[in-house]
Parts: sequence; C-alpha cells; structure tokens
Amino acid sequence: MKLERKTLLMITALGFLILASIPSVLFHKALKKYFGFLYSWDVAVLKLNKPGTLPKMPDRNHATYEIPHSELRFVKFSVKMPKASSVKIAADFNKWNPDNLALVKSGKTWKTIVTLPSGEYRYLYKIDNEFVLDPLNQKTSTYNGRKVSLLTVK
Repeated sequence: MKLERKTLLMITALGFLILASIPSVLFHKALKKYFGFLYSWDVAVLKLNKPGTLPKMPDRNHATYEIPHSELRFVKFSVKMPKASSVKIAADFNKWNPDNLALVKSGKTWKTIVTLPSGEYRYLYKIDNEFVLDPLNQKTSTYNGRKVSLLTVK
C-alpha cells in the first residue's frame, strides 16, 4: 500500500507542476509578442543623412572658442485651396524641386511644417502643376528673373 501512496503523491506533484508551468509559458509568449519589436530593431534606420564635421580648433590660447551652430526653427507653410488636388513647395531650401516637399490637406487648407535655420528663403507654391506666389505673404523677391515669395526666419 505504501507503493501506491508514493505513486499517488508523485502523480499529484507532477500535476501541480504542470498546472503551475502553463501560466508561465503563456506569460512568456505574451511578453515575447509584446516586446517582439526589439528583435526586429534595425539600427541602420537611425543613421544620419549627412556626415557632420567639426571646424578646425584654434590654438589652446583661445579658451573662449565655441563651436558655431545654428538653431532650427519650425516654419509652418499653409495655403487655403479647397479644390486643389495637390500642393507642393519649390524653394531654395529644397533646391527648387517641388517633388521633395508636398503639403497635406486638412479640411480646406494644405499644410506642412519645415525646420529651417535662420536666414532668408525664396519659395513658390506649386498648385496643380502651376507655380503661384504665397497669397498670405506679401514679401517678394526675384529668382532667375521670376517673382517669388520671400520668407525671413529669425
């Protein structure tokens, strides 16, 4: 009878072990699914587009030397054209290529935000394949003999 009692005890212990391990296996699968993006993380996406170089450092006698840097400003471009099918910007900051910067339609207004350092920029809107001045900006300049809108970022 002692043999049967020992077998019964072993079967009971094995049953408890199985019941205890099932939730941990499910929990492990849930964690793996939740944090699965870590396994497919691609560091190459985070590389910089342009390699940066520091200017040459002067002698050690110039202790007050600071590395020059320009602060970027968020510049909002918007134009109200409810019937337009596409609105793009051609400017000197995107090498006058309107395909590099398209605006997004939000209601009746087309909008985008661009980060630019301080300076003056010339631009035109390309609305349905026709270049037009910015109707909200009265400042103008000329570029290649053509009248363009002028934006001053401070």
